[in-house]
Amino acid sequence: MGKPHGVQHLMRFKYSVKTLFIILMGFLSVVVVNGQITKLPYADTTQGNYFGTSVALDGNWAIVGASGQNSCDTGSGAAYIYELSDSTGYWRESAQLTPDDCQPGLAFGRKVALEGRIALVSGSREFFGNERPNAVYVYERNDDEQWLLTARLKSPSTDQREGAFGEDIEIAHDKILITTSGDPTPENERDGTVYLFQKDQHTWTLYDRLEASGTTARGIFGGNATLFDNTLAVASSSYFSRRSGSVFLFQLSEDGAWSEIAQLGGIQGFFISLDLYDKELIVGQSEAGPRESGQATLFAQDSTGAWQKTATLLPPTPYRKGAFGTEVALYKDRALVVGYDEQLRLNYNVDRVVYIYRRQNGQWQYRGILDIGNASFGSAIDLNGNTALIGAASGSEPGNAYVIIIP
Repeated sequence: MGKPHGVQHLMRFKYSVKTLFIILMGFLSVVVVNGQITKLPYADTTQGNYFGTSVALDGNWAIVGASGQNSCDTGSGAAYIYELSDSTGYWRESAQLTPDDCQPGLAFGRKVALEGRIALVSGSREFFGNERPNAVYVYERNDDEQWLLTARLKSPSTDQREGAFGEDIEIAHDKILITTSGDPTPENERDGTVYLFQKDQHTWTLYDRLEASGTTARGIFGGNATLFDNTLAVASSSYFSRRSGSVFLFQLSEDGAWSEIAQLGGIQGFFISLDLYDKELIVGQSEAGPRESGQATLFAQDSTGAWQKTATLLPPTPYRKGAFGTEVALYKDRALVVGYDEQLRLNYNVDRVVYIYRRQNGQWQYRGILDIGNASFGSAIDLNGNTALIGAASGSEPGNAYVIIIP
């Protein structure tokens, strides 16, 4: 079903072979923005391939995970690398990555990360009863523009209670961050772990292991994490309970040791999303705000080293249980927040959209929404400069991914 009458929303689409144009409109006042959306080429049209379940963007390169694709076996997964052509202005497929140790249900591509000539792909599965080892695959681009597998990182621990390895992955300046999920079930609550690897000549080696202080009362440490230069943040989500979660911040000292420097409490979200840019952090709180519609909170590190709340982003229309803050992305003075733009409890299909915010003269302002009329849109997002990469992964239809130029 389409959108009901009365919803303040305007969408106009113009299709060409490569490009889709969309007009965005604000809710309280008309904010019309022209945004160009390019759909990335992807040949697999299989239902439930989960193409777009994870995305990462770095300059003229992008990577998209398709964790449900039957690449080498059922549900083994794949990841696709794209390059923006300077001559044509189009994104072309540069490489298709598949696991060399193929297994059914590997979910290769569930998480991806990208920086420079290095790409990470996680083959990360939840396990129930019998443990099946997860891995994070490291690919490096050589001088012939080929992406070669150079490492397969597995959990350094044999303690299965840490949860699934490869729950989240990040890379920054030859540092790789890998989290485990922990165990959120009430009878077995246990924190996860953060593992840090660095390159020693030609080999990636473990050099640190981080845990959170305190108890699981402030959430289950692990899962989502973000890394920027010498700062990292790790979610401590509340999952099934009604209590608040937290975000832990760590910093790398001059002697090469990571130490916990802050804990931000009172974070209201079933599964906390977060992103770092420089000394600024955005945290999605999908169960906070008016009518539990959700919000995104910004924190920044001041001159004393303390992390302080600096702004709160709210949806222009706070729909009850609108899940605003499900995913977030931050780059300098731009922020993206995923949420729903309709009431979730009504008896018609609803769309998931991406809200755009800009900081001008020190104040964050709502600029409009990206909406393709699909509930799977915004399953994963990344932001680099004024370019966004947005996935639309679904279990009931083929997935897609879109590159968006945001004014």
